[in-house]
Amino acid sequence: MNKFTLTAAAAAVAFAAAMPAQAATLLGVKVGADAWFTGGKTEVASNSVDAEDKTMGTFHIAFEHFIPLVPNARIRYSDVDNGTISFNQIDYTAYYEILDNDAVALDLGVVMSKFNAGEFAGKSFSEWQPAVYGAGEIGIPMTPVSAFGDLTYGTYDDTKTVDAQIGVKWTIPLVVDLNLRAGYRVMDHDFAFINGYNSVKVKNDGWFLGVEVDI
Repeated sequence: MNKFTLTAAAAAVAFAAAMPAQAATLLGVKVGADAWFTGGKTEVASNSVDAEDKTMGTFHIAFEHFIPLVPNARIRYSDVDNGTISFNQIDYTAYYEILDNDAVALDLGVVMSKFNAGEFAGKSFSEWQPAVYGAGEIGIPMTPVSAFGDLTYGTYDDTKTVDAQIGVKWTIPLVVDLNLRAGYRVMDHDFAFINGYNSVKVKNDGWFLGVEVDI
């Protein structure tokens, strides 16, 4: 594994384990879905092809608990198809809550991403990739609105992966909290594992709208 990824992952886990996070009281579950309105491009050997404008679906679920040193878990599924390349991206994330209160939240962790059911130029692919993960949220005082962002970054065996989003969230307190989300997401990958190609660069970006239930 690339030394940077190893060092960053080790630092994130060590720092998180050492910090006294204010974790969920007992158990917490977040389930959400987004509609992602994307454009972008695919590039091979300096030849770039504009991606089709499409609406893609993403889904996520996270489990948080009170057990010290045991990380929380999050799974995110993204169905990616920009007209030239398609794949399912499943991110398995283990993370610690460094901070967790109404004013500010901060998570750090590690990710294993599975690029599955991939198709490009008649080639199929399926591959795992490691990454580091960070997420933050800042509440706007005296309002149900907060700003959030997260970043997944990985580099391994000449493949580089970047997946980031920023947005705002409006929380409606019902029997459970209902979060309405909107923001912008950028996926910028450089795949080196597709047979016959040293590098296939895939960029998808665009606005998203979503809903999340926080139990």
